[in-house]
Amino acid sequence: MRDLPALWQSTDWQREVEAWIGSQVCVTGPIEQVHVRFWATVLKAPTADGVVWFKENAPSQSFEAALVAEIDRLAPGSVAPVIATDLDRGWLLTADLGVPLGEDPALTDDAVAIEALVELADSYAALQRRLEGHRREMWEAGVPSFEDGNAFAYAVALADHLAALPLGDGRRLDAAGRSEVAAGLSRIGESAARLEGLPIPESLDHNDLHLWNAFRRPDGQLAVIDLGDAVWSHPFATVRLLCWNARRRLGLEPGHAAYERLVDAYLGHWSEFGSPDELRGHLPAAERVGCLHRAESWRRLMADVPLEVIPAEYLDAPAYWLRAACAADPYAWTAEN
Repeated sequence: MRDLPALWQSTDWQREVEAWIGSQVCVTGPIEQVHVRFWATVLKAPTADGVVWFKENAPSQSFEAALVAEIDRLAPGSVAPVIATDLDRGWLLTADLGVPLGEDPALTDDAVAIEALVELADSYAALQRRLEGHRREMWEAGVPSFEDGNAFAYAVALADHLAALPLGDGRRLDAAGRSEVAAGLSRIGESAARLEGLPIPESLDHNDLHLWNAFRRPDGQLAVIDLGDAVWSHPFATVRLLCWNARRRLGLEPGHAAYERLVDAYLGHWSEFGSPDELRGHLPAAERVGCLHRAESWRRLMADVPLEVIPAEYLDAPAYWLRAACAADPYAWTAEN
């Protein structure tokens, strides 16, 4: 366990990284450290061929370098083009993709924004179908798996762990939260059982898919970044955040024509596994289990660093997402909390 922000801002580390970047591309100006978080740091370097981006993740998410390289091989154009990796150190160097979709000024128009969400849902579902037969490659890259059948046991174990933390620990699940979880564990069990019984093949849940993690390439194809939260699990968990963005940002509720277009664009890629209504019926279960994916992502990141380097506003994230997973309506619960 190391103070990663301190490491990433140290002169020795920066010198080593800049030397590595320089060995891979011809750097033409100062290298900028764009951000430092307790989970990752990103650097930006100018070259004769355009900007390149360097990323190092915390240990639990260092698989991203290998994952992105593997996706770039299996589905070219779906991620930022890989220039170089150092898999032992989890270093990733990629080409620039321009401005994320979320920063497009045109998205201030709600009609344009929903079209972008629909396109991203369609594009990422297509990628999931391309990856579904490559579990071995994902495992070898280090992508964590989340088995639907283990969701109930996982939730119980996480609740026990968080509740046992000492008073004053910001990660602690308090008595009220523990009661909420206890009341909702049966919902997790039912959702997990539903997903486990489906013939739909597992694939890659991005686990943080939104318009600021998506870019339009010059050929028009969409590409995604920031795959450090990814998990190999039921694919439908991915659509949760896109649907929640449509509801929160655009005020589109289930049943609204534009919202249903988003869902149709995603589910259309699995039409051989059921009718549209049947596939829609699985989304609440995937939404609930997807909240556990978020809880696990935060839990493992917090195990990478000393507690004192984690900003206070993030400390309750594992408990927050566990409580959301157990709520009668995860979306409504998060909207209130």
